[in-house]
Amino acid sequence: MIKQRCLLQFAESQIAYSLFRRKNFDPALGTPRRLVLLHGAGVAGELTWTYIVNYLKHWDEVLVPDLLGMGESFFEPSDRLGFSIEDICHSLFGLLTHEAWHEFDLAGYSLGGLVALELNDQASRELGLESTPDTVIHSLCLIEPALLSDSSLQSSLLFRQSFVPLAKSIKTNPENDQHFIDFLDLVSPNRKRSEQIDKLAIKRLQLRPSGFAHALAAVSEYADDLDNFKLQQLIASIPKGLGIIGGLSNPGLLQAQQMIKAQLSKAKPIAKTWHIESLANTDHSLVYVRPKVIAHLINEHL
Repeated sequence: MIKQRCLLQFAESQIAYSLFRRKNFDPALGTPRRLVLLHGAGVAGELTWTYIVNYLKHWDEVLVPDLLGMGESFFEPSDRLGFSIEDICHSLFGLLTHEAWHEFDLAGYSLGGLVALELNDQASRELGLESTPDTVIHSLCLIEPALLSDSSLQSSLLFRQSFVPLAKSIKTNPENDQHFIDFLDLVSPNRKRSEQIDKLAIKRLQLRPSGFAHALAAVSEYADDLDNFKLQQLIASIPKGLGIIGGLSNPGLLQAQQMIKAQLSKAKPIAKTWHIESLANTDHSLVYVRPKVIAHLINEHL
C-alpha cells in the first residue's frame, strides 16, 4: 500500500493521520472499501498498526489516526477544555468529514476499542456533527477494548477506577518507569515477564506521557458515567464483527466478548454475527507480537 501522512488543524487541536491506499486504487471504479484503525492509550497509530496494515487484503483505503494528545496529534486540556472519550470521537468525526469517509469498517485496540464503541454508537443514533447521520459502520473489530474487561459492569468499573491514581502519578512524574510498569501489571498481569519487552513498552508509552495520562483518566471518567442502560445501548448498536483477546489476559475479557455475542445473536441472529478469537500465549500486547495473525482474522471476519 502507498502511505500518505497528513495533518488536520482544528481551532484548538491538531490531528495527525496516515492514509494507506492500494497501489492500483482507482476511485472511478466504484465505492472503495475502507477501514479505520484506532490505537491504544499513549501509543501512536502507526506504531500500533503498520505491520497489520501490511497484511490486510480486502480494503482499498485504510485510515490510521493518532488520537488526541498521542502520536503527532496535539490537544492539551485546560480549565476551559476537557479531555474525554466524546472529545476524541468529536475529533474523529471531524477527520472523517474532512476525508469524506461515510462508509467504512472499524477496528479498535484497547482505548481505541472503547472509542470505536462510542463512535459506532453515536453514528447509529445520528448524533454529534452534521455528518454523523451519513456515517455507516459496516462491521466492527474490538481487540481487548478498554471498559469491557468483565461480563459484570460493576467489576469493569472498579478495574477502570484504578487508572485514576495512576494517571495522576504519570502526570506528576512521567520519568518514573515504575508508573508504566504499574500500568502493564494492571492490563497484563499474567504476561511473560521480560525486562527487555517491558522496557520497549515503557519507551512507547513515554513518548507522549501527558496524552497517555489524559487517556487513562478519560477511560475512568467514561466508566464512572456508564450505567447498564448505556452499556446495553453500546452493545446493541454493534453491527457485526470480531472480538480478539489474548489467551493470557484476564478471563473477564472473554466473558465480556461472550456477552456481546449472546446479546447480538438474540437480537438479530443472522445479520449480527459476532466471532471471538483468543490468541494463545499472548497478553494485552497481542497487536505487537501477533500482527500477521490479527490481520488474518480481520481479513476473514470483517
